[in-house]
Amino acid sequence: MPTVAAPAVPTVPIIANTLDRELPVEKYLITPEENARMDRGWARLVSVCMKRFGLDYEPVVRESQERTGQTAHRYNPTDPGVATARGYHGEAPGDESRTPPAASMSPDVRLVLGSGSGSPKSPGAAQEPRFQGLPIPPGGCAGEAQEAIRAGGGIFQDAQVAIDINFGNYKRSMADERVQEVFRKWSACMKASGFDYRTPPDAANNPAWNSPAPSSTEKETAVADVRCKQENNVVGVWFSVESSYEEQDIAGKLQELTRVRESIDITLRNAAAAPPK
Repeated sequence: MPTVAAPAVPTVPIIANTLDRELPVEKYLITPEENARMDRGWARLVSVCMKRFGLDYEPVVRESQERTGQTAHRYNPTDPGVATARGYHGEAPGDESRTPPAASMSPDVRLVLGSGSGSPKSPGAAQEPRFQGLPIPPGGCAGEAQEAIRAGGGIFQDAQVAIDINFGNYKRSMADERVQEVFRKWSACMKASGFDYRTPPDAANNPAWNSPAPSSTEKETAVADVRCKQENNVVGVWFSVESSYEEQDIAGKLQELTRVRESIDITLRNAAAAPPK
């Protein structure tokens, strides 16, 4: 990771958690809500394509009730209630709809649906597979719908430049002296409570927590973790420093990132224009 000059942080707010906060880079990443809109438009386009072949099928779009933006769990644990009940296991998963597995589809549906744009052809497959006398589009109806959603320069996945800013500056923030200093205060607080960890990620990533259910020790550690973060404004400092690194990085790549945002908006417009069921 290249060395980046530490940016100034004008003010550091007191923050207990970041559920209502967004990192600067999130403007250039596809949000969960935007992703759902894209998926719904794609699913409608798949349905239209399948109907051309006399097949009644529309993919079930998985809808998550949980806010899964970049800051939702970035500095966890931050909620004392969740820490008390679940330790480092986080909130209990809610009910979500799921796309039926491919095995539940008929052979005809699987054939026409395909595997999406850019998928490799099966060995020995015909150059132009057909169904009911009609040629199946490259990648099947899934591929055709993807191409329609991306038409005009849209993107269906996060751009690498935005991904690099997102993860690269998370790492830079943890190496920053201001964050290291507040980690040292957090570590001293944890030690006073009987837990020996150098940084919050060290505590969160303890292999001992890899169990089906949280142990009493895990819960006690997580509760102390949250308290020590709050007493030393760990999240406030960490979030502010990371945001400043991101803003610095974004400023140097603004032209490229502006194109990324335009591409996301193109995809969203295409999805919104997809015909109804």
